[in-house]
Amino acid sequence: MKSKEFYDDMHEGNVIVDLVRGLLQESGYLAYLNGYEERFSQIKEQLNDKVIKNSRTVRMIRSSPDLLVYDKNGKDALFVEVKMRRAPKETSVLVGSVEQIVCYKEFWRDAILVIAIPCGSIFYAQRFSELETKEMFNAETDFEKFEHFFTAVREADLERYRAKAIQAMKK
Repeated sequence: MKSKEFYDDMHEGNVIVDLVRGLLQESGYLAYLNGYEERFSQIKEQLNDKVIKNSRTVRMIRSSPDLLVYDKNGKDALFVEVKMRRAPKETSVLVGSVEQIVCYKEFWRDAILVIAIPCGSIFYAQRFSELETKEMFNAETDFEKFEHFFTAVREADLERYRAKAIQAMKK
């Protein structure tokens, strides 16, 4: 049985995914839930079985990005993974394990990783293909500002969603 902390963290992460999705939709993008939790809810428990956990297919499914975003202006579809981190400063953000980064780079090289942290510009983004294979990142040098990738986002909307994200991360 999973701990209360696990479920609290999962809920908080889902709030940030919903905020990013809402910001993108409000800015004219089409954004759909795509992640492992959404598409494979029926077999999620079986995919955690230790016998198959590390198969290539299971690793690909378990690392499925959270969102599928369609950019009407750019006529392009993008996969987006969203992570919330309570980093104390922009220069030391633990994004995930080296194994997770390797997995994302293997299966989702062109996907965009969006991190939300309670400091600096709050929302940062980078393609997995551009990230080094490490655990700790500097949000200001290893990532771009969110609006660099999502150019239709208006500054006023971004500010409003930044405030919502900070509120969500304080809980």
